[in-house]
Amino acid sequence: MSARLPTKTPAKRQTTVARVTSILEGYAAKGVFRGFSAQPASRGTARYRMVWHYDRQFELTLDVASRTLRFADLLPGIPANSAMYKELKAFLKERQSPDRVEHRRVDPQKARIRVTNRGGRVSLVFSLLDSDFEYASRKIIHLVHEIFLVFLIDGNYFDYLVEHLGLDPDRF
Repeated sequence: MSARLPTKTPAKRQTTVARVTSILEGYAAKGVFRGFSAQPASRGTARYRMVWHYDRQFELTLDVASRTLRFADLLPGIPANSAMYKELKAFLKERQSPDRVEHRRVDPQKARIRVTNRGGRVSLVFSLLDSDFEYASRKIIHLVHEIFLVFLIDGNYFDYLVEHLGLDPDRF
C-alpha cells in the first residue's frame, strides 16, 4: 500500500478541481461529449455530467482528498459472476500491461484501475498513487472510450449494446 500524501490545502484542491474541469471542458469543446456540465465543487469534490456514448448520460466524480476519479454506473446489466464481467476486468488489467505502448497504457505506478459491480451496475475507479490529476483525467476518459469502442464492439457484445445501451440494430 502506498504512503498517504498530505491532505491538500483548500487552495490546492480548488486549483486541482479547476484543472480537471478545464481538461474535461476541452474534450467537450472538441466534440468528444455531446453535452457537458460541471456541478459546483465542494471541499475538493466535483461532479461532472456528460452525454457521450450512445447518447447516455455519464457522471464522473473527482475527489481530490481521496485522489480518485470515478465513473459510477458506467455499464448497466452485467452480472458480477458473468463471463462478460471477467472479460472486462481482464481487458482493464491488460491496459496496465508493460507490453502496451506507453501512450496507450495506464501506468500502474501512477494509478490503479478498479471496477466495482453493485447489482449488475459496473463502476470504474481510478485511484491515483501520486497527485497527477491531469494524467488521470485524460487516461480515464481514454479508457472509457476504449471500453465502448474496443471492448464492447470487438468483444462480440452486440446483443448487450442493443439490450442495455439502446443501440439501434438497424443503424449499426
